Amino acid sequence: KEYRKDLEEGIKGKGMTVFEDTPDLIRVKNAAQILNEKQYKKDLETEIKGKGMQVGPDTPEIKRVKKASEIASIKEYKKDLENEIKGKGMEVGMDTPDIQRAKKASEIVSQKEYKKDLESEIIGKGMQVGPYTPEIQRVKRASEIASQKMYKDEAEKMLCSYSAVPDTPEMERIKSTQKNISSV
Repeated sequence: KEYRKDLEEGIKGKGMTVFEDTPDLIRVKNAAQILNEKQYKKDLETEIKGKGMQVGPDTPEIKRVKKASEIASIKEYKKDLENEIKGKGMEVGMDTPDIQRAKKASEIVSQKEYKKDLESEIIGKGMQVGPYTPEIQRVKRASEIASQKMYKDEAEKMLCSYSAVPDTPEMERIKSTQKNISSV
């Protein structure tokens, strides 16, 4: 009771002041924070890593977190694009040279990945994929036949649209000469 009474009368009653953030106090707080971080890292190395827990860049959990971070970053970028750029009147069209170049590069990479998967997954497992399979030969033959038919149809159309050149006096002379030579 006496202690509490002295506290109320002696300290609280006399106007105890709260310290303001002086430069020295801020420096001490920062030093304490740095010390805590160093202590945390030290504990991490001795307590967690030393006891067999795997903490590295190739653990599945770290990979998952990195992938989630990339996805979040892409979403934030798109959100900023819509809010900051498109919202302010700047047009970002799909036909700019950079976007077309990026699309083309993406398609090429996709084709390379597809071919790599084809070689490793299908051809490597014994399935025959090439120009000698019966199905591919049948398709090639059908394509050739269709091409020949179209060529013949086109030739017939062209024959109807052209007319023969009338015989000129020179042509008649050559024809008569040919007949005379034949009869001789």
